[in-house]
Amino acid sequence: MINFFLTQKGKSSTRMKLQLQVFCLIFATIWVGCLCTVNAGKASNFISKEGCFTTLFQFGASLFDTGNAVIAFPRQAFQPTRLPYGSTFPGYPANRFSDGKLIIDYLADAFKLELLHPYLESVGSEATRKAVRDYRGGVCFSVAMATALSVEELNFTGIGSKKIALNPFTSGAQFEWFQYFRKRALESGNKSKGKLNSLLPSKEAMANALYLPGEFGVNDYRVGLLSGLSVAEIKKKLVPLVVLKIVTLIKKLHGTGAGNFLVIGVPPQGCSPFYLTVLNGSKDEYKCLVEVNEIHRLHETKLKIALRDLREQLRDSNILFADYYRAFMSVIRHPAKHVRNVACCGAGGEYNYNPAAVCGTSSSKRCSKPENYVYWDDFHPTDALNKIIAAKFASGKYVEPPNVSLGCS
Repeated sequence: MINFFLTQKGKSSTRMKLQLQVFCLIFATIWVGCLCTVNAGKASNFISKEGCFTTLFQFGASLFDTGNAVIAFPRQAFQPTRLPYGSTFPGYPANRFSDGKLIIDYLADAFKLELLHPYLESVGSEATRKAVRDYRGGVCFSVAMATALSVEELNFTGIGSKKIALNPFTSGAQFEWFQYFRKRALESGNKSKGKLNSLLPSKEAMANALYLPGEFGVNDYRVGLLSGLSVAEIKKKLVPLVVLKIVTLIKKLHGTGAGNFLVIGVPPQGCSPFYLTVLNGSKDEYKCLVEVNEIHRLHETKLKIALRDLREQLRDSNILFADYYRAFMSVIRHPAKHVRNVACCGAGGEYNYNPAAVCGTSSSKRCSKPENYVYWDDFHPTDALNKIIAAKFASGKYVEPPNVSLGCS
């Protein structure tokens, strides 16, 4: 059985109230390729009919957020806006929760595309709206702290009675953003050619694009655990709802003409400095919390099964599943190569995580060699780990169906 430390009130309580106020404010004001064959024998490329995918659409939370959270919550002192975030790449804060690139950045590199701009750059501050952005390579809709489920759906599980700040930019909200973006892109394609119109993807590009639903579920389970739900309750109530929500997102995207999907699972967050600091519980041989990881492993299993069924329903689509849990654990199991469980950037403690002095604050320090660490801060991987995971996925490792690679021809 796991128990929470109840020693962090004060500042953290005030911060949670402020987050909830900002969430409500933002919620009220911002609502404004091809077929390929997967063979059982020789590895085949999962590609657009034009060759490389030329357009990517990313959905998810902080592990794939290229800057939406920073724009959505301007009053928050977000960590990615301060060094040492971005210190590995590009050398200054790049609004990403890492010292460098994210998995989606490395996948974009593999397809020889520009790094994805966050969607909210087009509807954010006056300065970001005036800047000319090239969206032909796709858009990132991911937002840090996003859940798969809506507030109402989380209420169904019993979370609603708890004072937990929830992000309004759920999987459903991100789909609404995509619909709006798609509408504008299609409208621009029917108008006279101009500089702005030429920087939006065409109808054909969106049809042949690769759609990447990210780590939805990570924050649903975090909220569930922090609200006091038992692991058994989360497994029984929350996991099936989250998986269903991800499947629903894919179906909705398919309804707009999307046909190529790389669905990315959730990592074993029971190994993270965050959970190891705020929770007590039995640990495995890798010093990861067993019960927390059971939730994430169950998520991967149920999602994998659900996607097998979905392939039968959407036979005109290509649906790959990237098992983030197994890929991540393949690194955790080699401690001689990587420092696991301990954050590279933090302010001390057994796991180098102090909720009162998180990475990016004046009290925190950065390790000298982040490339040797699995975790950058309390919850997010290093640039080095993201590069490893992206390479595994791009080569088809830990991807289902097997014998497929995200390559170009």
